[in-house]
Order: sequence, then C-alpha cells, then structure tokens
Amino acid sequence: MQVLGRIVALSFVSAIFPAFAATLPACSNNAKTFLPCELTFSWQPAELPPNASPYKDELLNVEFRSPNHVTYLMHAFWPGGQSLKVRFSPTEAGQWTYRITSALKRFDNQEATFNVSDSGLPGFVGVANLRHWWTTNKQPHLWLAAAAPLLQLDQSGFENWLDARKHDGFTHIRATLLTLGASSKPLTSGALPDMAYFDALDDRLLAADVRGFALDLLLAGDGFIHSGAFGSWEQRDALVRYLVARYGGLNVTWQGIEHYEDIPGGRALLKDLNASLQKYDSFRHPRSTDARTSSSPLVSDGWMNYMIEAVENPQFGAVEHQFTEQPEIHIINATDPESFRHQLWSSTTNGEYPSVSYESLRNEANVRAVQTWVKVVSDTRHWEFEPYFDVDGARAVGLAEIGYIAYAQNPGIVEINFDRHKYTPIWINPATGEEIVEKNWRGEVFSRPTPDNSHDWILDIEREGHKESMLRSVRFESIDPPVQEVETDTAKIPFDVVEPAGDQINTQQPVPFRIKLTRSNRASRTMQYIWWGEVVANGAGARLLGVGPNGTFAIPGDLIKEPGQTLSLRVQAINANGKAYEIDKVYQLTP
Repeated sequence: MQVLGRIVALSFVSAIFPAFAATLPACSNNAKTFLPCELTFSWQPAELPPNASPYKDELLNVEFRSPNHVTYLMHAFWPGGQSLKVRFSPTEAGQWTYRITSALKRFDNQEATFNVSDSGLPGFVGVANLRHWWTTNKQPHLWLAAAAPLLQLDQSGFENWLDARKHDGFTHIRATLLTLGASSKPLTSGALPDMAYFDALDDRLLAADVRGFALDLLLAGDGFIHSGAFGSWEQRDALVRYLVARYGGLNVTWQGIEHYEDIPGGRALLKDLNASLQKYDSFRHPRSTDARTSSSPLVSDGWMNYMIEAVENPQFGAVEHQFTEQPEIHIINATDPESFRHQLWSSTTNGEYPSVSYESLRNEANVRAVQTWVKVVSDTRHWEFEPYFDVDGARAVGLAEIGYIAYAQNPGIVEINFDRHKYTPIWINPATGEEIVEKNWRGEVFSRPTPDNSHDWILDIEREGHKESMLRSVRFESIDPPVQEVETDTAKIPFDVVEPAGDQINTQQPVPFRIKLTRSNRASRTMQYIWWGEVVANGAGARLLGVGPNGTFAIPGDLIKEPGQTLSLRVQAINANGKAYEIDKVYQLTP
C-alpha cells in the first residue's frame, strides 16, 4: 500500500511538472504542500543601495507563517540580472501569510496571503526512532540513495536516469553542488555565481524533487575546496547562504564535503559550514558529512544528526552501530555484483541504510540486486529493525516476534533462535529475487542449510499473521530502541591489546596491531573490532586505523604536526551477543 501511494502521488506531481521545473509556480493560490514555489522581486537600478551586492549582501528575506503559526525565514538568492528570488515549499494546507524584510524599500514590510492545497506528498525526511527515518506526516521512510553526476548528463538523459531509479525503488538522489568540471565552474573569475552552472543544477535538482526524491546534497567536492573558494569565513558564509536559499526549500539532507578526512582543517571547516547551515536553513534539514571512512568522529561537535560511512569491511558498521545513537548511511562503491550484494545486505543487517554510487548502478546485475532489496525490506517494519545476534552462519536484523532478515554471505547452515511461534521462512536469491518457501514452521531454533552452495542467500522469516496486523499500524517505538552501556572495566573485558607493544610507536614504519582473547566462551566465540587513533592536541579528530583482530596500520600524516606527540589508541569491539567493549591506550609517537 505504501508503494502504491507513492506511485499515485508521483503521477499527480508529473501532471503538474510534466518535463522539468526550470520555472517554478508562484507562491500563490496554486501552491501545494511540499512542492516548491517561488516569489520574484525585480528592481530598477536606482533602487539598489549604493555598493550593495545582490549575491554577497542579504538584501531580502521572507518570513512565511503557516496556518498553525509555524514560521520559516527564507532568504532570497540572486538568479542573475536585476532580480531576487525566494524559493519555498509549504508544509501545511490552508492559508499562509508572508512578510518581506528588504533593503529594497519598495518591498520592505509588505505582507500577503495565499492558499495552499494538499498535494498528498509525505513531506520532508527527518530522524525517527533513534536510528531510522520518517517524513513530515510521521510515516516510515525507507532511505535508499543513488548518486548522480548532475552535470555529466544532458537534461533529457538525466531525466531518463531519474525515471529508471524511481522504477528501481530509490527514494534519494545524492549529488555534489559545487564541483570543478572541465567546462563548467560554479563561480566566475569575479567570485560570483555562474548563472549557467546554477541554472543547469536547478533543472536537474528540481526534476528530481518533483519526482518525489529526497536530495542528499554535498556542499562541495574536494577539487572545489582545494581551489580556495572557501578561503575565508565571509566567502564560505555567503556561498552557504546562497546554496541554502536556492535549494534549502526543497526536501534535502545536507552531506557536508567530500571525504572530509582528506581536507586539511576539514573538521574546523565543517564546523564553520554547519554554523552557517544552522543559521540559514529554517527547515532544519538533517546534517552529516561525506567521509572516506566514517563521519562518526565528528558527532561530538554537536552539529550532526546522522552519520555516513564507506568502510567495505562489515565489521566496521556492526561495531559502530552499537556505539552510536544516530542513523547511519553506508556508501556502496563496489561495481562487482558479488561484492555489491555483500555490502548491500551486510550493511542492512548492521542496521544501516544504503547509498549506491553511480558507477555501481551501471552494472545491471547490481540494479536487479537493488530491486530485490526493495521488495524484501519494504515489506517489513524496517523503521524498528535492529541487528539481531542470536544467529549463526549469517548476519541478521529484525524485530522480536515479528520478523527477521538474515544474510548468509557464505552458503552453509543458518541457525536462528527466537521465541516459539509459527513462522514462514523464505529463502531468497539476492541476485535474482527468486524465492523458495519453507513449510510453515513452529519452534525456537530454525536450523537449515542454504538451498545450494553456489551463491549467497537471504532468509526472510516472518510471523505472517502478526506481521500483517502490525503493518496496519505505523506506530514508532513499539519497543524501546536499544542503547548500549559500553563496558570499559578491563577486568570484565574478554580481550587485551598485545600489539602495539610497549608505549611508543615509530611513525615511519608500519605498525602491527593484534588482539589476544583472554576469555573463551559462547559470547566471545565471535568478536568484531575497530581501531581508532587520535592526536588530541592537533584537533583533527579520530581516524580509523584498522578493522578486525590483527593487521598493520600507518599513522595518518595529518595527525602528526610536530614530533613527540601522543596517540590515543581506542579499540571498540562487540561480542557474539552484541555486547560493546572499549579499551583505550596511549602511545608516544617517535620519528
């Protein structure tokens, strides 16, 4: 029913904006909820204050007040020429009022009203249930993102690509706003917005928005950042205000900068950028940042309300989930179909939501795998699912007494323990979606070999009658979301760090790391580890050093600013039951 509702709503939207929406309707009596509209303000040359810049200066704002007296302050942006625009998406049906504040005296203190009708769209994406998502109408939201190179395709090709992704079941489009291409740049030589560049962005982003996609927007790619265009606070603030004014009225999530760990001073830059986002984004859209490994070390900075990670090893997502209390998005860059499926389903059973690269989707086998994922996951209470650990031979996620999804990356025997009820186990081929239904099964331990040994398998175990009654309700938090109390008492931790040995680390050589298990029992039969390193004095934040019980790591160069610094090494781990442990050690860094 949820899928059908989305199709009906999207057909309605397509009727309003049949091709793409380079020109939006006015914020007047034709406006509809959660569809963008615009107000345009043109001036005569003599009306502009002396030395004023329509780009750099805040010349006009509009405060919109909803029928329920919720206000949104929207900032104008300069589309070129002698005009300003304000872009807005109403969030309620009924009569809205807006009031203008402007340095252009002819518009200052003007007020007007307009009526908004209900579009039937669910609204903006927001955080729910601690680690999951809903929309403004408080309905569950299944996050599935596809990355798009906005300016590499022409408009027609991009719209065809959007329609294909909608058919596949994607709900988000991920893109970078400020990039440096061979023939296109966001800013002119005078450091003003290049209108041809931003008009092309508008065509593509609005085409995605009116098709019902949420827009996951990176503010800038690393090439743009290295160009120096973010060089001063004034430059950054003006550019963020411009981006928010132009795109913050849409259904967006903010995703910071590309690979923040690779940017010198990336942590401080993100603090500045997000201070501006918080100042200008009246809708308070979700905020995070792209990362080569994970954005989680920045959670303590206070501006982030969801995380992004791109670590291929599934141990990382499994451990991090138990140490954090925000939703997490896993970036899939794999193009090989087998590796793609492993990441897609392992991240799902870790309690994460997937974001798929453009290159991954150029392989039709991966597209079919995504279609299977949508079919399986959308038929669950995914907004309450958490990793489930009472399983062998697979990774699993589920909701007790309702249903479980297990993923067996390696074929063999899968054993799951749960409360005694009648279930319908279904084996699913993740590459094709083909199903093998087991007879109705009642018991407390399901133990079966995968149907064959030729590939990975999904096991969908459903308590069918009870699940159907639960799906008629979209209540959130029918159970309390689990929050770990991390064990840090070394006397109760079943492992120890035996390497790096001693209390010094040579920064010029590979550093071996190794765990020794000190207590063997059923809970410690399966342990998963991640290793973090931080030089607190340099303020860059923690960096991921390794995953697993042993290996080698190199100290990232950006952590070492001067000789004689100390490295705080943190090992986080979970056992077979999901219990979380943490060990911290300190080492002197030597050249």
